[in-house]
Amino acid sequence: MAALKAAETDLRHCGTDSRIEDFFVGVWDWDVVNDQIYSDSSFALMFGVDAEDAARGQPLNVWLNAIHPNDLDTVIVDIEKAKRGQLFSREYRIVTKGETHWVHAHGKCTLDKDGNAVRFPGALLDISHRRPTTIT
Repeated sequence: MAALKAAETDLRHCGTDSRIEDFFVGVWDWDVVNDQIYSDSSFALMFGVDAEDAARGQPLNVWLNAIHPNDLDTVIVDIEKAKRGQLFSREYRIVTKGETHWVHAHGKCTLDKDGNAVRFPGALLDISHRRPTTIT
């Protein structure tokens, strides 16, 4: 919800008449213990993953394949921080079918009583409207 609010505020400051729903991509839920990420079809499409495969769950590496190589290391570092309880809030690029999209991902892990990550749900917004698309 915080990511949606931040994006909504950003849209007001950009002076656009668009609604936040126009930029909402989708949601994920990562079963960290079994390394299976489940998502809705919109999220899957953004990552170039078949919607049925996404509904059945795919390992993290399948999703990481779509992240721009220049952004991958920082995303992985932030995922590891999130697995230790920190909030995951990151802007990065996704490249699928030759197109680059800037996204903002926001999520937080659920930890067990020993502090180990067990679930990691989150939401994704397409923020390409406010980022340059010519950067590679």
